[in-house]
Amino acid sequence: MDRIEKRLDLIEKMLVVCLKVMITLLIIVQLLLLIPGIGARFNIALRLEGEPLKDEAQFYQVGNISLTPWANLTLQLLDYTSRPDVEIEVNGKEVGNFLRKEVSFAVKKGDLITIYNPAENLPIKVLVSKKTPNIRVPDLNTMVEGTGRIYFSTVIMK
Repeated sequence: MDRIEKRLDLIEKMLVVCLKVMITLLIIVQLLLLIPGIGARFNIALRLEGEPLKDEAQFYQVGNISLTPWANLTLQLLDYTSRPDVEIEVNGKEVGNFLRKEVSFAVKKGDLITIYNPAENLPIKVLVSKKTPNIRVPDLNTMVEGTGRIYFSTVIMK
């Protein structure tokens, strides 16, 4: 019995020491992050944020994030500030609605963007207001209008 108690006491002391070391390390790291610019040294994503990727070395550093087939598209509702009943669908699945005047969502090559306006007496106009540079179609400022189901061209990437 005495032997088990000694081992339990030893394990308890080791756990307390480990806990103290971990808390000390946590406090040191948090204090280091208060120094301006030190966070960028710890994180490569912070260092590269806002800089264009020019050479192959930078593509390798970010782990091929920019080489994915996804892109971003922003649609703007014209003539209304909000129409939550109007749905935005990509390949038949709802990705948003016009609760706000502009809606952004991810698309990829071959996606079919559909706008569903259930109100027959309230036609809408929807404009492509922003897009990532790797999208060829639909073009910037492409507009569709009407009621029911309205279709944009299929997404084509560069």
